[in-house]
Amino acid sequence: MKMATAIFIILMLSWQSLPASQVTLTGHAAEVYRRAQSGRWFADAVKLNPDILPTSDGRSFIVAWKAPGKEPKRWIVSLHGTQGFATDDLAIWYPHLKNRDVGLISVQWWTGTDDTSKSYYAPMQIYREIDIALQKRGVQPGTVMLHGFSRGSANSYAVAALDAGRGRHYFSLAVASSGSVSLDYPPTRAILAGAFGDHPLRSTRWITIAGARDPNPDRSGIPGMKRTAAWLREQGATVLETIEDPDEGHGALQRNAKNARHVLDRFLNEQP
Repeated sequence: MKMATAIFIILMLSWQSLPASQVTLTGHAAEVYRRAQSGRWFADAVKLNPDILPTSDGRSFIVAWKAPGKEPKRWIVSLHGTQGFATDDLAIWYPHLKNRDVGLISVQWWTGTDDTSKSYYAPMQIYREIDIALQKRGVQPGTVMLHGFSRGSANSYAVAALDAGRGRHYFSLAVASSGSVSLDYPPTRAILAGAFGDHPLRSTRWITIAGARDPNPDRSGIPGMKRTAAWLREQGATVLETIEDPDEGHGALQRNAKNARHVLDRFLNEQP
């Protein structure tokens, strides 16, 4: 009986970190993963052989990637944009990460089929899954960069507040890419109401980035991110840089390899 139990545990552990080519998610998580296969860069992501992990509630999945060999010293946690896919997120990040000592955790936080709030994880649910994924890898506080793109950026302020005010202080740096803070957004109101602690953003460090050719300048372009940087400073956060790319649009961080390289160099050259 003990032997059967041990075999079952081993099988379960191996299933929970299957590479993309062998993933066997079930239920709603499997449905979301099937939708991810329609993503523009899904085939590129599969070639990288990431681990695909079910979320703790069985509603979605996590993509975890590192270069073969030892565990990296640093990690990036990335939140995709509106109706995006964590698998695409990996493929987009990979050209900037290869040959660097850094791994990537990408959260599939869009779990539905439409654009309503019920189709997305709330920041507390996002952070819960981040925490579980990083704990499984023994990731230490202060060794992670949080990245949010577009809608992921708009939610990153609350996720960072949770980490700093109620969480494990994983994030030494947060990068808000093409997604401004919205003061009437419920997660933002929760920050201001003290739901995540007293001035939780006070200890956080940020880089904001936007492109001059963003089609929605007040929401995700340079004016919106300028306003966001000012708001972060009002909350006591340190804004290290406000990158404004005159030649790029939505997603200026990764569309311009120079921007991505600069941000990664800054993160990886810091003392953990």
